[in-house]
Amino acid sequence: MSDRALFRRNSWRLTVLLLPLAAWSQTPAARESKPVRVAVAKRTDQKIKLDGVLDEPAWQTTEVTGGYTQQDPEEGQPSTEYTEVRILYDPDNLYFGIVAHDRTPSGIVVNDIRRDFETTYEDYVTVYLDTFHDRSNGYYFATSAIGGQRDSQFSDQGRVNNMNWDGSWYVEARRNEGGFTAEFAIPFKTLRFSEAKQQVWGVNFTRRIRRRNESTYWSPSPRRYGATRSIPYAGDLIGIENVEPSRNFQVKPYGLTGVQRFASQGKVAERQLEGGLDVKYGVTPGLSLDLTVNTDFSETDVDTQQVNLTRFSTFFPEKREFFLENSGLFQLGTLTRNEGLLFQSRTIGLENGNPIPILGGVRLTGHAGRNYLGVLNMQTRSKDTTPATNFTVARLKRSILRGSDVGMMFLNRQSRLPDDYNRAFGADTNLLFFQTDLRISGALARTLTPGLTGNDRIGKVEAELQNSLLRFFTSYVDVGTDFNPEMGYVQRTGRRFIHDEFSARPRFSSESRLGRWKILDVFATMSADQVLFSSGGTEEKSLNPSVNVTLLDGTTFDWNYTHDFERIMKTFNVSGVNDSGDRVSLKVPVGDYRSDRGSFSFASDRSRPFSGNIGYDWGDYYNGTEKSLTLGVRYHYSYRFRTSFTYTRNHVDLPQGSLHTDQTGLTAEYTFNPKMSLSSFIQYNNQSDQLSSNIRFRLIHHPLSDIFLVYNELRDRAKQTRDWGLSLKYTRLISF
Repeated sequence: MSDRALFRRNSWRLTVLLLPLAAWSQTPAARESKPVRVAVAKRTDQKIKLDGVLDEPAWQTTEVTGGYTQQDPEEGQPSTEYTEVRILYDPDNLYFGIVAHDRTPSGIVVNDIRRDFETTYEDYVTVYLDTFHDRSNGYYFATSAIGGQRDSQFSDQGRVNNMNWDGSWYVEARRNEGGFTAEFAIPFKTLRFSEAKQQVWGVNFTRRIRRRNESTYWSPSPRRYGATRSIPYAGDLIGIENVEPSRNFQVKPYGLTGVQRFASQGKVAERQLEGGLDVKYGVTPGLSLDLTVNTDFSETDVDTQQVNLTRFSTFFPEKREFFLENSGLFQLGTLTRNEGLLFQSRTIGLENGNPIPILGGVRLTGHAGRNYLGVLNMQTRSKDTTPATNFTVARLKRSILRGSDVGMMFLNRQSRLPDDYNRAFGADTNLLFFQTDLRISGALARTLTPGLTGNDRIGKVEAELQNSLLRFFTSYVDVGTDFNPEMGYVQRTGRRFIHDEFSARPRFSSESRLGRWKILDVFATMSADQVLFSSGGTEEKSLNPSVNVTLLDGTTFDWNYTHDFERIMKTFNVSGVNDSGDRVSLKVPVGDYRSDRGSFSFASDRSRPFSGNIGYDWGDYYNGTEKSLTLGVRYHYSYRFRTSFTYTRNHVDLPQGSLHTDQTGLTAEYTFNPKMSLSSFIQYNNQSDQLSSNIRFRLIHHPLSDIFLVYNELRDRAKQTRDWGLSLKYTRLISF
């Protein structure tokens, strides 16, 4: 099918999506500019003792910022409890004093005090700062009722939220007979902001009242947007004057000792004794330079095992801290992993899940005015048959209009071997209209690989239109047969992907019920997918209606149905264990397959001491059937101790035989205080017949400075091998 014919076939999708635009644009609410709320910071020369009690006289001289509005469950209604915020600053720190009044203080929920605690579980308050006042990028700081810390760095109007970012800041909170109070101290050197004498920042404050599943905002944002997506609707913070941004020069050395043995590679136990260094320097108020030498990731959590019953390779997310900061900047457009990811940092320093030693690297990220820049260069050492390799990524974005942007990206992987290189480059745009209600995005990229001379391009365009009730979404992706992003990820080449989605989210009052249960949210979605061969013809086609119901206490129900067609062009195998306990591999032959599948899942209120989830999936599986059962149980004795157990069984029946896979996971964690914790994670799946264990002790002995004691073990029962490692790592952040 020609490109012109394909365009005619699919142009109706964009037409249907944009038909409501004329009426939408005439809606007064779409054009109305609401008054911007203003918060005022007052300078103080008085020393603020951070103890969670606002008893210093300086607090009483500030303006009180209050008047929160619900986003859930009653959008637009006043908060059921009153919250007030006071703001002070001195030459070094910005202070927030928050008083969370509560008429039933015994109902305040605290279930987790870890660094980066899980917000699903408890009451908390947050501060959002948009320090360049661009309504797009900034910082998030949160604390629970007894002083737990959680922070993140967000970008692209909050669509990219890096929860793994850790800043140097302080907070103390205390419960009392009237609710709880919290004192934040955020050093100015932790933040990036302009050199203006009079600062104007974006700011917002939120509060979660867990027992009512109530989320409230000081500067209201539409319910359809999540927490960080509220930054375009933030208020203004004024009053900060004559504060100079710090160059934020930081040095973070580490020392590592330990022992490890990789029996699967025929190696004996080896001792480790090494060190390295990370350096951070603020080149300008908006640009940060990071250097790393002899990089080590021994403290990183292990990957969660995945059972794979598909014909595609498995994708694992990045967990290593060095690559996570500002990671959203290195994403080209809205390309996702299922279609083609131009850059995935797991290609650096890892090969088939095994570490490749990193000699060092440099990274420059941030923005200057309306330009956003990201440059990354890493050099790995040679290991076994893997040669030393250099990895380079360069990214440039520029803000245009209000909240929109255009950008370009270049990548290069080059080893010391001749003709062993891979290059990629691309461009993207993201256009927003009516603040954020209409979004049109696109990306185009190509790769250069020795020996591949065919179509090496990928292109994507998508559009999204939404209001408080409805959401329309459509996308089209074209992946060339020789598109080969060796620093990224691609599932299938030589394909065209078409996705259409329509969803509705009706509003419910707090008195709406499902039987005896109060309803918080209902999401109803209808999606359609089609995958076409570049040469013509359909490979896959599916229709998927789904419904999600969330009750007021946080309990959720999900129902999904899928009607699917799939054309298999090449035989592939699925593996598992038969009823006799023997490992087997069954072939799925070439052919056309039509299937109908259904699934249902339930998850109970996770704020309770005991909670759990169950899911059941059943239906056709190529020329046979499949059933899948998922179970999960969680228990927290207090905010210090929690444990969970998960189990998944897949059972496949094919004409040539039957098999099943089992996957189990057990976690346990004890948090001594917000700075010290002990955790363990044990997992097994019979598809790979591997048992892995991870035990980690962490002590934050100084802000952003840690002591890690980590034990990792991998038992391969099929090969009768045992790999293990024990390491002790010390880091210390030194700020100048």
